[in-house]
Amino acid sequence: MRALCLLTGLLLLTACTDGEDLSHYVAEVKARPVAPPEPPPTAKAFVPDDYQPDSKRSPFVHPQPENTRKPGSSAADCELPNKERPAESLERYSLDNLSLRGTLGDKRGLSALIRTQDGVTHQVGMGQRMGLNHGEVVRITGNEVILKEHIPDGRGCWETRETQLVLSETK
Repeated sequence: MRALCLLTGLLLLTACTDGEDLSHYVAEVKARPVAPPEPPPTAKAFVPDDYQPDSKRSPFVHPQPENTRKPGSSAADCELPNKERPAESLERYSLDNLSLRGTLGDKRGLSALIRTQDGVTHQVGMGQRMGLNHGEVVRITGNEVILKEHIPDGRGCWETRETQLVLSETK
C-alpha cells in the first residue's frame, strides 16, 4: 500500500514539473515590447475672475427679490385674467393632460370632446375655460381647439398667447 502511494505521488510530481510550455509562454510575454502609456490630457489654464464689489452683489448677503412691477407700469396697463369667476372643471388639468378626441356640430356651432388623463370625456363649447393658464376657447374647428391663455410675465403683468389642442388619433 505504501508503495502504491509513493508511486502515485511520483507520477503527480513528474506531471507537475513538466512546465516547459508555461515557462516558454511566460518568457515570450516578458519579451514583448512595453507600450508607452497615453499622455495625460492637457488642463486648461485657470483664469481668476476679479471680484468687483460695485458691479456684483456681495456673496455674504442674501439676494433681494426683484421688483414685481416694471417702473412706471400699473395694473391698468396690463391685461389681467378674471380671478373672481368660479373655476371650471377642466381648469384643474394641464393642457398636456388633455386631448381632443372629436367634435360635435349642430345649428348652434361646433363643440369639442376633450378627454382628461383620468379617462373622462367633457363637451366644451366656445368661451369655456380649460388648462392651468386661464385658457379660454376662442375657436373650434374640425380637428383643433384654439385657446387664448394668460401667462404671467414675472413682473405682475400677464401676456396672452394662443395655444391649440389638435385632434389625437385613437390607439
